[in-house]
Amino acid sequence: MIDIALKTDIAQPLVGKAILERLKDLDDLPHFPDALVKLEYALTHDTELKIQDVVHLIALDPRLAAGLIGMVNTAKYSMGTQISDLSEAIVRIGIKDVRVMAHAVNYKTSFKSKPPFSEAHFLKHAMLSAFMAQALANALHLNAGEAFLAGLMHDIGIYLMAVENRPAYLDVIKQADFDVAKLLAAETEFFGVQHPILSARLLQQWKFPKAIIVGVAFHHAPHKAPDEFKAYAYLTFLAEQAVFRLGFDNGVVDLSPEDRANPTQTLLAALAYVGLSLEQYDQLIERAQSEAQALEMA
Repeated sequence: MIDIALKTDIAQPLVGKAILERLKDLDDLPHFPDALVKLEYALTHDTELKIQDVVHLIALDPRLAAGLIGMVNTAKYSMGTQISDLSEAIVRIGIKDVRVMAHAVNYKTSFKSKPPFSEAHFLKHAMLSAFMAQALANALHLNAGEAFLAGLMHDIGIYLMAVENRPAYLDVIKQADFDVAKLLAAETEFFGVQHPILSARLLQQWKFPKAIIVGVAFHHAPHKAPDEFKAYAYLTFLAEQAVFRLGFDNGVVDLSPEDRANPTQTLLAALAYVGLSLEQYDQLIERAQSEAQALEMA
């Protein structure tokens, strides 16, 4: 197991582990269905996976099957006729996209408790971040599926903290004062852990690929990520910043109006690291938002 601890605070992973154990005991830990576990394994280990094999795995979870059928009837995939058959839906989507779409469907339906902030804003931010990460990955020649999942999951630690101790997270929100730059310090003060570490710990439990885990763990400090995973940390940071740049908060924090109008040096340095100009970045953002809207995911 990779060590995702930030070198400046080795106690964080232990605190995060304790929070996850308490949530599991309370049955408040988000669910990762067996169907997705088996799908991940099959897609990773079987280079000759057939459509009917994927259909069989998705059919194990009626919630995922219904979600994918609903998605195939959106603007991106619809050809003028309604589809109600799972096999036809997966053929239309394609094996390549089924993985990320299934995770998106699961993410939207897996939370059991209501957090003390706008769940609609939180989910929309996560979905848009996933599409931003996927667009960035295509431009940077990284794995688009892994990037999508890093964008989707990057803030799940916020939800975990908020449902584990609602009053404490309300204090975090108050102290952060809707400013993303103040969020990590406030979380450390009231929880002894920051949401990127908690997010990554959960993804470790779910046995996600290391690139996703580390990209999520360091998305607020991509320059501190191990060299072999820096690209994914910067990508996840840029995906989140892209959504803030569009004006969509995550229910807890947002960019200040000044930072949205005038890109920070941190953002410009991240763009320089991945070799994108601000103009190219904004063009990617616009295309990714259009794709998310075509799938009715944002």
